[in-house]
Amino acid sequence: MPESNSSKEISRREFLATAASGFVALSAIGIAGVGFLKTPVSPLDRESSGVIFPDPTLCIGCLTCEVQCTDVHRKAGMSGVSRIRIFNEPTVKLDPEIIKNYPGRGTFIQQPCLQCPDSPCLPVCPVNALQVEPKTGARIIDEKTCIACGRCAEGCPFPVLSESDATNELMSGQKTRITYDPQKNVYTKCDLCYFREQGPACVEKCPVNIRIKQGIVKSDHLCLEMPKADRARFMQMKDQQAVKKG
Repeated sequence: MPESNSSKEISRREFLATAASGFVALSAIGIAGVGFLKTPVSPLDRESSGVIFPDPTLCIGCLTCEVQCTDVHRKAGMSGVSRIRIFNEPTVKLDPEIIKNYPGRGTFIQQPCLQCPDSPCLPVCPVNALQVEPKTGARIIDEKTCIACGRCAEGCPFPVLSESDATNELMSGQKTRITYDPQKNVYTKCDLCYFREQGPACVEKCPVNIRIKQGIVKSDHLCLEMPKADRARFMQMKDQQAVKKG
């Protein structure tokens, strides 16, 4: 009985996943494997048009951003693992408006992908699954190409807090801003919801954002925003991270 197209695709991905380490080794001595025949994309050719920029002082830990992220990506046929994650963080000093309107909620911090201008996750992928999305400039992972080797997550310079502090209490082995989805056997990261005309679902659906826009919560900025990518701000954050590691 002839193989179906889906069976062939699964077999191909299984083969690539098994051979990934071999491809990386081959590349080190200049022999082209899958993905190495392509002209590499320079992340510096196109910076992201924006970045999800959270303000922990306005976060109430409701997890709406995580739920909405999961929902819109699943509907788009992609991994349902949330690309933004909330962690419990006792050192955060809440905005007085949040204390007044949402007393006793706790304190939190969000740690999504920073859409790094130098994008160290891109060049380490052995199959070019990480790409610069043409419309938004977002650094995205093509799940159909991803072989789940994990090199992108290892190459990400920005860690996340311990999963024991994750507000959703899920354990997935996440250590950086790139997350593994064991159900689909792919890695995922914030892609700015590039496939949505409305932009990032987390920014749109955040209840604090909505209440700020309605004037119920007084603030001159939002809990989750998507400002234009700022190279100077990124480099400052990267330097701060390097000091922490040192």
